[in-house]
Amino acid sequence: MEFLDKDNIAGQSLLQLVARGSSIITELLRLSDHIPPVFLGSPGNPQESQKYASILLDFRYLKATEAYDEKIDRDPDAVDLDEEFRETHLALLERFYTLFDSMYKYVENLNSYIEDMHKGSFLQHTVDGVLDDPQGKQLMCEAFYLYGCMLLLMDLPIPGPARERMIIAYYRYKGSALLHNVDEVCRLCRDTGFTPAGKRPANYPEEYFARVPLDMEVIDMIIGRL
Repeated sequence: MEFLDKDNIAGQSLLQLVARGSSIITELLRLSDHIPPVFLGSPGNPQESQKYASILLDFRYLKATEAYDEKIDRDPDAVDLDEEFRETHLALLERFYTLFDSMYKYVENLNSYIEDMHKGSFLQHTVDGVLDDPQGKQLMCEAFYLYGCMLLLMDLPIPGPARERMIIAYYRYKGSALLHNVDEVCRLCRDTGFTPAGKRPANYPEEYFARVPLDMEVIDMIIGRL
């Protein structure tokens, strides 16, 4: 049976995963053109940055949630501003959070696929066997390549501080009980310190890529095949 035969579960599962990866990158590039300037620090408009400074918070919010919430609640102007911002930006924030969550789910599904392969869940298929198959080798390489592209493409047009502000805004407006994988999404998307025009952070992008561990033995095998 060929690897991409419709009845080959191992092949079809990997094919679907790669297709999802491409869709995620398409959505990432689409959304990166629609980041509200206020999340970027409102370049050229410091007054707007100052206006929303009290309600647009980074991941420091998670370490003192009650203190930040109380500070906003004690200021009627901040409460009104917060509600206005929620009404105008919630839909877009939901799309961004869904994007970040889909990236985490992608790498988790990729890890699960490799783990199932090791456990023998796909009968007659091993990582070695897949990498020996021309179609399997191409898809396995693409699956890991697409994840790397997601991370690098996210860090270029969607700066770390903007990601943190968007995630925290959505977290505050929706509530933690309604968000899936919020801790994992925060870990994956937190600021790396990278800026396109700035100095490259130490150990970048290695530490960034290691936020969700991958099977390094499989990666070595892929590099060997390439």
